[in-house]
Amino acid sequence: FPVRAVAPGHAGARQCKWLHKVIVSDRESQKSWQQKSYRGFAPDITFEGDLAHWPPPRLDQAPIVQEMPVQSLVCNPPQNTVIGAKDATDFTVKGVAWSGGGRKIERIDVSLDGGKTFTAAELYKPIEQGRNQNWAWTQFSKTLPLPEEMQNRLKRGESVQLDITSKAMNSDFNVQPERMEPYWNARGVCINHWYHVNVTLD
Repeated sequence: FPVRAVAPGHAGARQCKWLHKVIVSDRESQKSWQQKSYRGFAPDITFEGDLAHWPPPRLDQAPIVQEMPVQSLVCNPPQNTVIGAKDATDFTVKGVAWSGGGRKIERIDVSLDGGKTFTAAELYKPIEQGRNQNWAWTQFSKTLPLPEEMQNRLKRGESVQLDITSKAMNSDFNVQPERMEPYWNARGVCINHWYHVNVTLD
């Protein structure tokens, strides 16, 4: 001890910590962590007006989270970094992506201009995994040329702002959405919109 149950492809909340017994059952757990804490409620369901009283309205339309949606994030450079780049002509972006249910990451697109334009990144998958058995994170990287206008500004000693983002696509052709608002929920579960990294080239 401690022992943890690992269920590949499923949400971390389903991978019990401090495991002390296993129960085989023909129905899902009735514990509050399963029944209440990780559900995807409709956007108009609120804590104060609905979740304070159980059961809330339209519980049948609030599925319990088992598998996570496709997601990616830029890891390098870090958020709010200032980088000396007076004579730079290109810029390298690195990050990771993952999709629940063992679904494969097929492509990751990266952008330096907040998503106005995208370019497919190079993927690094050190282990070949079977169909719907892709449990590991997929790493990605891409060196992108800086637009000539940016290069000229840097040569003149001016600062340049980059809005770096990525979006992943899995083997079911599911792609990360641009914004959170259309599927916001009171529990904040399965939020997977584009993650933006702000960088200053100086």
